[in-house]
Amino acid sequence: MVGDHVTKTVRLEPISGNVALVAWQFVGQPLQEWPSWVQSSCSLQKDAEGKFELRHERRSGTQIVYLGEWLVRDLDGGVDFYTDTEIWARFAAKR
Repeated sequence: MVGDHVTKTVRLEPISGNVALVAWQFVGQPLQEWPSWVQSSCSLQKDAEGKFELRHERRSGTQIVYLGEWLVRDLDGGVDFYTDTEIWARFAAKR
């Protein structure tokens, strides 16, 4: 999926459990195409090498999300991030 211009939000279910989650993949979309929950907690910056990175502010510090990685929001509003491989190993797309 990393090269495709994806703007949709995916609903996920943990492979073991019944909690519904919402995921969004950062593939370089402009700010206005980000879901509101991403806009409210993240900012786009360039690293020292000029690569884009999404910065997610957390109580424990700044989390950097790179192109192709996923932000996952749980029902309580908490946000975590996963690589493309990690997300599909841990979650299944809700049907």
